[in-house]
Amino acid sequence: MYDGATALSRLEAKGATILDNAVVWRIETNAGNKIEAVHYYDQHKQTHRVSGKLFIIACNGLETPKLLLMSADSRNPNGIANSSDQVGRNMMDHPQITMTLTLDEPYWAGVGPVVNSGIMETSQGDFRSEHAGAYFRFNNFARNRFVTFGALEKGLVGKALDEEIRRMTACTADIVLAHEILPDANNRLTLSDKKDWLGLPKPAIHYNVGDYVRRSYQNYSKPIADKIAEAMGAIDKKFSKQFNQSKHIMGGTIMGNDPANSVVDNECRAHDHRNLFLPGGGAMASTACGNSTLTMVALAFKAADAIVKQALEA
Repeated sequence: MYDGATALSRLEAKGATILDNAVVWRIETNAGNKIEAVHYYDQHKQTHRVSGKLFIIACNGLETPKLLLMSADSRNPNGIANSSDQVGRNMMDHPQITMTLTLDEPYWAGVGPVVNSGIMETSQGDFRSEHAGAYFRFNNFARNRFVTFGALEKGLVGKALDEEIRRMTACTADIVLAHEILPDANNRLTLSDKKDWLGLPKPAIHYNVGDYVRRSYQNYSKPIADKIAEAMGAIDKKFSKQFNQSKHIMGGTIMGNDPANSVVDNECRAHDHRNLFLPGGGAMASTACGNSTLTMVALAFKAADAIVKQALEA
């Protein structure tokens, strides 16, 4: 597990200043098209300007491309770092279907870690030339908060209601079918004409999981899920009616060797601005079935090495 907050105290000890309630709303370039400064609003909506030599925008796959697009200027009419027209494009996640089971015996989900088991072997194979791989995990959440409303809908009260909540809490479970997705330039973030409370554009997102994922669910992952349900002794099963997000946003500022079709190089440095780095999941040019957090952290470390090297050369 990793959380950026774990680094804050160490950063402050090294001299960094952490500003909370600060929203960057513009990236400023100079005549040489290097990044000159960023502008941010404080909690009172007063604007401030911070200049520097090197800049890192690390707001992952949504806020980073949004900020780049918001910062369009005369030198960069399509947005910062966007001469390739790839900023905001190729957005990816792990489209998932949830299978909810009613079981013949109590499982009592919710004891131990939220994710304590999974099947990754089904993510690999020659079949990936035809359809997506899939990852299966047992969602080890305590079930009482999910089943209570279902029990109430049965019109039960008192002891009968209590017994039904306990039965459903013990004898229901969720299995998640998470799929990889192909990068698609049409899956993109643009700027909405709607504004947030600061007067900044909200993101507008077009996202379609595509036939590569749909074929996997129809012909591959659902049949495997059916076998899992049988092995667990399920007496009833329900699948979610649509693909849901996994909240592991990737793409939007993808990595590549060619500035014509990518946003950053292999060190997460923007092709268009040598002193701008965009590390994190936005740089990922493809995805898989598993969680992407550690890959994002690895990209941040790789960018950090390049940033230190470039700072020493300056």
